[in-house]
Amino acid sequence: MRSRYSAYVLGLIDYLVATTLPAQQTGLDRQSIGNWSAQSTWLGLEVESSEVFGGQPEHAFVTFTARWHDDQGEHSHRERSSFVQNTGRWYFIDPTVQMKLGRNDSCPCASGQKFKKCCAAYFGA
Repeated sequence: MRSRYSAYVLGLIDYLVATTLPAQQTGLDRQSIGNWSAQSTWLGLEVESSEVFGGQPEHAFVTFTARWHDDQGEHSHRERSSFVQNTGRWYFIDPTVQMKLGRNDSCPCASGQKFKKCCAAYFGA
């Protein structure tokens, strides 16, 4: 989570895309992400908690609050984000990128498992 926040601060949009679940990357609005990154003064990140769950693949929740300032004033956003580890890398499961997935479909994290047995509980968490 800290690396993704730092990427927003530094305007590293390619990194933000690369650390999002690969099956969701084409659904990201790179222009909006870049605009938000560039037009904000980033004020800080507080990671409140992280929970890592065993299994293959590993999953995690990170609860954080990010603060920033823009033309409309100062803001904060609190979120409980979901992550999945695949091929040694952690990927953000983006709740804003809609995917049409059935319970018995292959999991979009490429684990080889069915969605219901793998990442289903972490989408929209």
